Amino acid sequence: MAKDKRPYTAEPSGFRLRTKDISTDGFTLLEMIVSTGIFAVLVIASMGIMISVSKAQLRSANLQAIQDNIRFSAELITKELRTGQNYQLTALCNLTSGKEISFDSTSGPRTYYLHPDPNIKALMRVKENPTPTCDNAVQFTSEDIEVENFFVQLRGQNVGPDDGQPMATIVLKITATDPNTETKTTMNLQTTVVQRIRDL
Repeated sequence: MAKDKRPYTAEPSGFRLRTKDISTDGFTLLEMIVSTGIFAVLVIASMGIMISVSKAQLRSANLQAIQDNIRFSAELITKELRTGQNYQLTALCNLTSGKEISFDSTSGPRTYYLHPDPNIKALMRVKENPTPTCDNAVQFTSEDIEVENFFVQLRGQNVGPDDGQPMATIVLKITATDPNTETKTTMNLQTTVVQRIRDL
C-alpha cells in the first residue's frame, strides 16, 4: 500500500491532521466580465419589452375610453335622427358646410354641430322649443375626448315615392390623450342613419 506523502500539521492536542488539497476551481476575471455583460444585455432587453407592453396597454385603455365615451353620443344622435324628420344642413352655430345638422326629433328641434373655435374640440347640442339658438348650446361629448372632425352628408331628401327616405352619413374623428404619458390615441368613426318614416 502506497504511503501518503502529504504534509502533516501538528495540533496542540498532539494529533496530526492532513491538510486539505488546495483547490484551483473558480471563475476567472474574464469569465465574470462576460457573464455580467450578458446579464446586463438580458436585463435591458427585458426592460424594453416591459415598457413596450405597458405603452400598448395604455394605448388600448385610451382606445377603449374613446369608444365608451363616443358610443353614448353616437347612439343618442342616431336614435334621434332615426325617429326624426326634416334633416337639414344648417349654419346656425357653425358656418362651415357639413359641420352642423338640424332636424325635428320626437321631443322637439335638435341641432348638433362641431364647435367653431378650434381650441374647443367638442360636439355641441342645441335643444330648445320652439326655436333653437346657439346661446343655450351645451357640450355633448365628454371632456376626456377631443372631437377633431364632425362631418354630415345628407341624401334622399327629395319628396316622392321613388325617394323621400332621407339618410344622414356622419363622420367623426376623435382623439383621447392619456394624462400621465401624454400619449394620444385617435379613432375614426362613420355611421349612416336612415329616417324611418318616408317623406311622401
